[in-house]
Amino acid sequence: MDFEEVTAVVFDLDGTLCCYAVSIEKAITEALKRGGCSCELLGDCAEAAARYKELWHEEALIHDVDWPLRERLWRRLLEENGTNDVALARALAEHFTQIRVPEICLFSGVHELLVDLKQCYRLGLLTNGPTDMQWQKIDILGIAPLFDVVVVSGDEGVHKPDRHIFDVLLARLGTSPRETLYVGDSHAMDIVGAKRAEMCSVWVNRENERNTQEIRPDAEITEITELRELLL
Repeated sequence: MDFEEVTAVVFDLDGTLCCYAVSIEKAITEALKRGGCSCELLGDCAEAAARYKELWHEEALIHDVDWPLRERLWRRLLEENGTNDVALARALAEHFTQIRVPEICLFSGVHELLVDLKQCYRLGLLTNGPTDMQWQKIDILGIAPLFDVVVVSGDEGVHKPDRHIFDVLLARLGTSPRETLYVGDSHAMDIVGAKRAEMCSVWVNRENERNTQEIRPDAEITEITELRELLL
């Protein structure tokens, strides 16, 4: 597709620009060890990691001032495996965070890509997740200065793929939908949300997933750096 009208490029964060060097399974295993727990407390750690991902999608959109997201996830994991221990959930969540979060990193070539795109376009970041968690990631990655606008769903109380959060983004960027390209790795959140907001979209489909939905991205790539060919 021709993106000649595009004057702003907006990115999703997790899975699009960055990833964790430590897997969920490895972080769970190490957190249990640091907490003095048997690795069998949650059953099979691979299955526990898969369940953690499922619970994240359920819990990430819930605002809870008393229980941070990772603590809620660990509390549910423990409860589902027969352990109802609030203090243990909090301790294991802290270990998990200390193990995994500092190892977050940008995909290869992302920083250079953003620097080059910034010379030609207004840049935005729109990410789902709790305020504290997402801003912590942004701070660790040191990428905030590269963006003209950063929108975190936890700050707004509304989440992708709801059109409203895309409208918030567009208002702050000062661009129209047809001038704005959204780039993300989740078809359900990023591509569907962008379509609802009448924006252009590029799906970063690293796993070559088959799209069975009627909604189609304007372009599909397997690596984020392929944007160079489309936009520069």
